[in-house]
Amino acid sequence: MPVSFSSSTASPRPSRISTLWRSLLVAMRGRLSHAERFRLVALAVVVGLLGGLGAVAVRHLIGAAQNLFFGTSGGLVAAAVSIPAWKYALMPAVGGLIIGPMIWYGAREARGHGVPEVMLAVLLRGGRIRPRVAIVKALASAISIGSGGSAGREGPMVQIGSSLGSTIGQLARVPTSGLTTLVGAGAAAGIAAAFNAPIAGAMFALEVILGDFTVAAFSPVVVAAVTATVVSRSLEGDFAAFLVPKHELVSVWEFLPFAGLGVAAGLIAVLFVVLLYWQEKVWERLRFPEPLKPALGGLGIGAIALLFPHVLGVGYETMSGALSNSLPWLLLLMLIPLKLIATSVTLGSGGSGGIFAPSLFVGAALGNCVGQGVQAWAPHAAGAPGAYALVGMGAVVAATTHAPLTAILILFELTGDYRLILPLMTSCILATLVASLIKSNSIYTQKLDWQGIRMKEGREESLLRSFSVRSLMSGDFTRFQADTPISEVLSRTLVDSQETYPVVDSQDHLVGVIRFRDLRSMVRDDALNNSLVVAADVALPPFQVSPDDNLQEAMSQLSAHEVHGLPVVQDGKVVGLLYKEPVLALYTREIKKLELAETLVSRQRFRATVPGVDLGDGLRLHEIPVSEEFVGQTLREADLRRVLGMEVLFLRRGEDGPRVFPDPDLVLGPKHRLVVLASPDSLVRLPGGRPSAD
Repeated sequence: MPVSFSSSTASPRPSRISTLWRSLLVAMRGRLSHAERFRLVALAVVVGLLGGLGAVAVRHLIGAAQNLFFGTSGGLVAAAVSIPAWKYALMPAVGGLIIGPMIWYGAREARGHGVPEVMLAVLLRGGRIRPRVAIVKALASAISIGSGGSAGREGPMVQIGSSLGSTIGQLARVPTSGLTTLVGAGAAAGIAAAFNAPIAGAMFALEVILGDFTVAAFSPVVVAAVTATVVSRSLEGDFAAFLVPKHELVSVWEFLPFAGLGVAAGLIAVLFVVLLYWQEKVWERLRFPEPLKPALGGLGIGAIALLFPHVLGVGYETMSGALSNSLPWLLLLMLIPLKLIATSVTLGSGGSGGIFAPSLFVGAALGNCVGQGVQAWAPHAAGAPGAYALVGMGAVVAATTHAPLTAILILFELTGDYRLILPLMTSCILATLVASLIKSNSIYTQKLDWQGIRMKEGREESLLRSFSVRSLMSGDFTRFQADTPISEVLSRTLVDSQETYPVVDSQDHLVGVIRFRDLRSMVRDDALNNSLVVAADVALPPFQVSPDDNLQEAMSQLSAHEVHGLPVVQDGKVVGLLYKEPVLALYTREIKKLELAETLVSRQRFRATVPGVDLGDGLRLHEIPVSEEFVGQTLREADLRRVLGMEVLFLRRGEDGPRVFPDPDLVLGPKHRLVVLASPDSLVRLPGGRPSAD
């Protein structure tokens, strides 16, 4: 677990001028120059061009693969009467037999739906994605979906576009901030070309991938989305992903069933997330050759397709049927769980594809069922079931991805019709609220959470959870007794750089907190200064942390109370003060360590360097396997800093697996490898007597 080697218990108090100056320098360094912004926009045009071409190529590859496996590039449901049953049963397995080795030996990031891998690259790798990912993802997704795998084509388009954006940025040697923006631009290009929806594509990248709505990120992302849409329309025409009839809200009372649809969509979305990642865990634990698992999963898909071929492939045919109300409600009701199962098995077993189309599929089926029910109950006050199917599509996507703005815009651009925007917004927001209340992680962030990365916290807070308040709290601080006259409080604070002052009673128990800025109005109030006002009268209600709390909790308190210092209380008494400045300095130092380690470990030379890399100051960087005695323990329980004197910077799952952030609650497994910073003496104390390396 990352623990700083500095063990000081008293931190100097920062002056107000030095704090302001450092903040200005950081802000100036963080801004891109105008020339760099124009360069990014120009590169975004290239990313959009290639992303649009990539999306078109994926569509044609899927059609070619489906024609190869099933002898038709049209709808599989309509062709079911002429296609032999054995093709439905075996073709998904044959496709899995091809893509399993392709992904395992080509690019393991290409398995699954791919968006979490893009988010991970933005969050922890500075936007760096291997160029080969685009090629492997395109081929694997085309074969997986074309052979009948239950997945969408939009997720692959996002990962392919992001990979292209990363490659172009690396070739152009753009800085890290620009590189992550180009990754987002590639994602926007993929969604825009997939749905012919440039606004939704840009919103998806900003809302889900980057989480950044600043002008510096907005401009390249929008340019890439528009460019990709132009390319797609030029090559394939101004198509619509679905044939959507015109719908409208018949009665204001329809808001009630639309609200109910939103709640149901939220529940279905949670079920989808749980089922998908439960399947991933099941397949991960299954003792079976990894490259062959997609073929085994394909047999399960084939078994379902023998009775319900609707679950095969992307499923646009069934969605169109739900929108036009040409399918019976009982069939649609049965397809909801079957599609969830089929998609979870496809992606969980190692297939390649996206979750956008399955979410749309389930939403259309759910919405149509609700619509048919409402129409049967109140035929004169209800719109067509297709309207409910359309709104259901947006609601399930919004709840599954926790991205309601993207879902609303996609459906709006698909229809070009404003009349259903109000029920669409209502259902999408309600669905997202229900899903987020039950499960905090979306279908994208759940995978990152397994790796100890909490998107809602951010990288800095995930890192700070590993450090205790005790490691940085200062014992040198000013406090006031509760009965200290206000005139004395003012005179002392005016010459002190401290900004937060604990107020204590005669036994050092915390009774309140004074903030310097709250005293400013009292400086010239002679009447107040000459009154009987004391420190306790102007203090805020007490807030505090304990020495054993982690720095993430402390930073949350610092932000919530808008203070630069936080009283540290142990056994009821104030024992120190935690300043914000040392916490930020620690974070900066630890991030630099991680970046250095990631750079060194990614080099091929490191793998051949048995003694590790000497970093000076008696420290070495090593990659070591997890000893048997620590398997099954969390990083906090293993406490390698105390037991072996080493600091874990990050982990790998296997020799070539993805890097994992060292969350204290992460359980160590036999396949984990630790990248550690330690002294030679610590490495000698490893079980086995010597350090290990690849």
